[in-house]
Amino acid sequence: MSVDSASPKALLHAAYRMLAAPEGEADPQRAVEMVRAACAQGSTEAWRYNATFAALGIGQPQSVETAFASLGRAAALGDEAAAAQLKILAPSGNFDAAAWFAPSPTIQYCDSPRLYTVEGFLGKAACDWFIRAARPRLEPVRIKTPDGGPVIHPTRNNSGAGFSPLARDLVVQMTRLRMAAALGLPVACQEDTNVLHYGPGQEYKRHYDFITPGEEHGFADELRLVGQRVVTLLVYLNDDYEGGETEFPRLNWRYKGKAGDALIFWNLSAAGEREPFSLHGGLPVIRGEKWLLSQWVRQRPTPLR
Repeated sequence: MSVDSASPKALLHAAYRMLAAPEGEADPQRAVEMVRAACAQGSTEAWRYNATFAALGIGQPQSVETAFASLGRAAALGDEAAAAQLKILAPSGNFDAAAWFAPSPTIQYCDSPRLYTVEGFLGKAACDWFIRAARPRLEPVRIKTPDGGPVIHPTRNNSGAGFSPLARDLVVQMTRLRMAAALGLPVACQEDTNVLHYGPGQEYKRHYDFITPGEEHGFADELRLVGQRVVTLLVYLNDDYEGGETEFPRLNWRYKGKAGDALIFWNLSAAGEREPFSLHGGLPVIRGEKWLLSQWVRQRPTPLR
């Protein structure tokens, strides 16, 4: 494709395909060239794409400054989504990276598994942003099984919406970077970020986040590629509901965070062994709506898509 004659829509479509190609076929540098060619044609969507790529270091050196400059350019060209994101991330006009990435106070509740809570991990504006972004995209949550693709499963009956590493939303990407900094693990190892919604009576029954020994045969290729789920980070996006606590039955412990609080628990020990006491579940909501941001992190980088 000639970048000089192609439309912004065609350039962005080609760039996405280059990034989401199978392992060994992806070409991030060429994808960035196409995105920048679309930017040169005045595409605000391209500028938002470039903000995501710069924030995550896709096809170019990672640069938060470049990310915000790109988002600012989109906003200056009249992109309402870009302007709204800037209002969340830089309400005073300038993004405060030191404050965004500053460690939050943590409380450790257990050594095996390593289990922590973090007060005020996300601000109210960011929490509300995730809820607004997810609500129109909600669909029944499906579970991967060893015998086939994702299916609706009796283990859970809630809904959710996913945000991939290629989402053109800097609030999502900066949150992913904040989570990576808090965990001390590369952002490239994160799976899609999910926002989960639970209404009255909805729950996620007791389960493990790691792939259990009995499931390994069905996930062999996945385990070779990205490894196990090392850690889970949950952010409670609201707190105006009853029930819905996260329970760890083998620890005899339950938790319900305030809006913006986070719960971190490691599914594998420091030695890489599965943590049997990480068994957990989301209890049924009694009244109201529960919104939860969920992030799983793998042992190795996950493919872009």
